[in-house]
Amino acid sequence: MRLSGKRALLIGAATGIGRATAIEFARNGASQVIADINKDAAEDCAALCRAAGGAAIALQCDVRDEASVRSVVETAGATLGGLDTLVYLAGLQRTGLIEQFDAETWDAIFDVNARGTFFAAKYAGPAIARAGGGAIITTSSLAGLRGAAGMASYAAAKGAVIAFTVALAQELAPHNIRVNSVLPGWIDTPFNAPAIDLMGGVEAHAEIVRRVVPLGRQGTPEDVAPIYVFLASEEARYITAKSMMVDGGMAH
Repeated sequence: MRLSGKRALLIGAATGIGRATAIEFARNGASQVIADINKDAAEDCAALCRAAGGAAIALQCDVRDEASVRSVVETAGATLGGLDTLVYLAGLQRTGLIEQFDAETWDAIFDVNARGTFFAAKYAGPAIARAGGGAIITTSSLAGLRGAAGMASYAAAKGAVIAFTVALAQELAPHNIRVNSVLPGWIDTPFNAPAIDLMGGVEAHAEIVRRVVPLGRQGTPEDVAPIYVFLASEEARYITAKSMMVDGGMAH
């Protein structure tokens, strides 16, 4: 029960890594609000969290809309009796060569990955400060450090999340708020379908994974979720402004 007494808002947690993280938070004693643009999937996730022993409710949230994010933060704080943990997991991935990329898609990628992170931190930060401090955990990607051909927009947005995390950690440290980012590598979820298509399909992707990942396989959402638990827990009380890679050894 490493998160016993923690009151957490998880944004973008209805599926994939987010769902696995919410369930792991529940198993570790957190009370949480699961927010996602897909309300039905968020309800399913909240039910799984309750089955795992944690208190959880679901809310709909469109991270592209500042008012929606503000409302979710306010509702989460009122429902939970305060807020001491924010985990931002919402993401959008699209691929394509830069000369063929349109501005609308570029903006959509930044809206969900970077701008949404800003909205969430803008409103959750003061709430966590009022609670006496806590943790904000963003989600970047190994792509934010390394990039790849055909993924310039996604890499740029995730790189922005890393820079934002470091700057925000400096800004919120006086309020006893730690800010860190999780950087997944190849994780087996449908989220990576655009990148897998870019690489030539499932078989080609599997061969690349075997070649470039020292552990020889993709990760699973359950491989990543414990890192969020650790960063939200008191065990990470002296860790801030860090990028925590969960990549099977790709970045070395």
